[in-house]
Amino acid sequence: MKHRRLSKRAETIVGRLSLAVFGVLSIGAMSFVALRDFNAPAITAAAHLPALPSVRPPVPPKATPEAPREPQERADRNVSREGYTLVSAGALFVPSSFASADGTFDLLIHFNGNAELVAESVAAAGLSALVLVVNVGVGSGAYDTRYAAPGMLDFDVARVIETAAARGLRGARLGRLALAAWSAGYGAIGRILARDEAFSRVSAVLLCDALHSNFVDKGSREVDMERIAPFVRFAEKAAAGEKLFVMTHSEIGEFRYATTTETSDAILRVIGIERSRTINWPDRPSFPLARAVMSTERWLEQRSEARRGDLRIAGYRGFKEDDHIAHLAQMSSTVLPSLVEYWKRQQGRACVSSGSRCAGALPQAPPGLSAPGPGPAQALDPGR
Repeated sequence: MKHRRLSKRAETIVGRLSLAVFGVLSIGAMSFVALRDFNAPAITAAAHLPALPSVRPPVPPKATPEAPREPQERADRNVSREGYTLVSAGALFVPSSFASADGTFDLLIHFNGNAELVAESVAAAGLSALVLVVNVGVGSGAYDTRYAAPGMLDFDVARVIETAAARGLRGARLGRLALAAWSAGYGAIGRILARDEAFSRVSAVLLCDALHSNFVDKGSREVDMERIAPFVRFAEKAAAGEKLFVMTHSEIGEFRYATTTETSDAILRVIGIERSRTINWPDRPSFPLARAVMSTERWLEQRSEARRGDLRIAGYRGFKEDDHIAHLAQMSSTVLPSLVEYWKRQQGRACVSSGSRCAGALPQAPPGLSAPGPGPAQALDPGR
């Protein structure tokens, strides 16, 4: 009895040991399989994740180059250069030498003289400016009277701006302003310069055998300086390099009033400048009209000169009517080159004006254009 109990207990122990051994063997076998399978590529790939990429600052996108800008159309591209337009009391020309990329234009207002001749002279000199030629009558008094009204210059300039725009100048606005005169035309300039506001706006004054005055005493022929005071003041500014003043004069005598020789001498005395003797023959214009305005061919011959800063006074021989007319006919080689050179030097300087601050055929004037300008018979009537 006791022996059977021991046998059953032994069987139980053996069974349990067998199960334990079997379990150990099963676990070992499974571990072997697992270790074997762990080296399989798929497992390895899952267990060993690829390294994260290194963190780098983002590369900024490349700047897209700007598309090339199309060149802006010039303001003067469609400007009409043919003929002239009546403006106020004058004729407005667009010479072949005129150019304006942005609509800004310089303006030369010339008083007294054949309008077409003045316009052709500007073109021949290469001056880039619009030209208004004003003729209002005989004698300096007519010019003095017209510009006695304070707003007359502003009125003329405003009409020029309107007309320039109407003739095709886009964005037309005034740049620099120059005044010129032949013979009796100085009467207008004297009135204009007498006002401080206008004086400051004017960049240059050109006188072609112009500027007369009364006498304080006819016996001594002492020049009335009060009458030419605005010109003296402008000449002083030019001598200091602040303005341009150019004057030519002949030797024509006159007993009723001071001659251009006497007024120019008076200006030089006030400023303290002496003349120097010189001999020179200005170039003769190539355009036929310069010769056509003379009854006889008498070209200028220079005898004297005075200079300081931007003041220039040149004396020429001659006592006759055609000698006087030659100062108008040859302005393209006497006074205008100085203005061309002066404005080139002043190119970067802003100009005070009421408006703010190219080539084509030479203007062809309709028949009768010379009518506004005095003919040779009117040339020697500059008195007051």
